[in-house]
Amino acid sequence: MDERLPAVMAEIRSLLDLPAGSELPPRADVEDTLTSGYAYALGLERERLRIERNLRALVRSEARPDRHEVTELTGRLEHADEELAGVRALLASLRAQALS
Repeated sequence: MDERLPAVMAEIRSLLDLPAGSELPPRADVEDTLTSGYAYALGLERERLRIERNLRALVRSEARPDRHEVTELTGRLEHADEELAGVRALLASLRAQALS
């Protein structure tokens, strides 16, 4: 995942890292954090789809695609997939914690 995650991801991590038995914040606060986290995930998904469209267009173009550009877009797509999977995992963990 990107080292420069937005504040909402830091907030999710801090909620998940609370010591066992400590008092949890009000459910409404956790739900607000989840909502912000899902919005962040949607932004990542949008960026991932943009990269995928660019890669598809490049590969389908009449001209022979530049190998460097294909490699770069493929790497960016893999990074986006990894980051999105990490964010979704954190959100799922926080959601499970909030529902328990």
